[in-house]
Amino acid sequence: MLALLTEEQEMLQEIAAQLAQSMGLTNPSDLEKVDRAKGWAALADAGLLGLRARDDQGNPTASGVEVALVVEELGAALAPLPYSGSAVLATELLSLAGAPDAWLAELTDGSARCALLLTEDLSRLARADELAGALAWDADGATHGLALTGAADAPGVVRVALGDAWAPVEGADLTRVLRRAPGAPSADQIEEAGGPLTAGQFNSWLALALTVVSADIVGALKQGLEQVVAYTKERVQYGVPVGSFQAVQHLCAEALVAVEASASTVKYASWAVDELDPAEALVAARTAKAYSGITARTVAETIMQVYGGIGQTWEHIAHFVARRTYLDRALFGDDALKLSAIADARLGSHS
Repeated sequence: MLALLTEEQEMLQEIAAQLAQSMGLTNPSDLEKVDRAKGWAALADAGLLGLRARDDQGNPTASGVEVALVVEELGAALAPLPYSGSAVLATELLSLAGAPDAWLAELTDGSARCALLLTEDLSRLARADELAGALAWDADGATHGLALTGAADAPGVVRVALGDAWAPVEGADLTRVLRRAPGAPSADQIEEAGGPLTAGQFNSWLALALTVVSADIVGALKQGLEQVVAYTKERVQYGVPVGSFQAVQHLCAEALVAVEASASTVKYASWAVDELDPAEALVAARTAKAYSGITARTVAETIMQVYGGIGQTWEHIAHFVARRTYLDRALFGDDALKLSAIADARLGSHS
């Protein structure tokens, strides 16, 4: 594994950062002001919606490393766009299933969006026979959602039409949309997306999913921590900046170590998506998700604590960081589930 980014990857990261800042949030009131359609069009124009589309040889346009770089920057900006769900994970799942080219084209050119249909606890993709009460995640502007069908070791993918009855629901994360199924969809609302996936293909997709969510956590925490450290240099108590207090310094230093460690696990997992056997890539991704989930819980709390009273108010952006990373922690299973799965992979199932 080459731990350093290439010149092209550094340029991609810079472009993603610039775009993310133009559509991101700096205070809670921005949530109602940001032009989401314009932001989505900008991502499409930059070619960032098609990073996991396949070429004629079946290879993705961009690697897992490059996808993670973009996701991290959007997470840092708290961008309220369904990039991870629609542009990355839905596109990847449909590509692996061999979905019609027209379905993929409308996702990559930005003319349509597709959510992921998850179980009510957000721990996994829902199956077609359990969609009553399921949640569509990253569903802002989505016309369809993806679910699984068939055998567990060779799952098929189905596309489910999302009508107006899929009502928005309140979630911890205020920057991304959740919608709940009103009941079981009718047969005419479900379309097969292609052939069944192999176990290796599904493991590869799941590895990418866990890595992407972990990259979003890292991006949000990095930016949140950078902002609160800047605040400690400006906020004065007892005649001195609060950043001069040793207790505050220790809190911030420990948080930085945790975030950088999480970033390292994500870098390895993003490389592993395309370079390692799917089973090993999945272990790497579960490690990143477990570590990042634990970090989300502790560092988001540290950020709120260092801000003090102002960080607890609705008018401050700090709670958006906590809300986004806490929901990320639950997506596709929290750290406890991931650690258990890693133990099963390395030691054998204990069930």
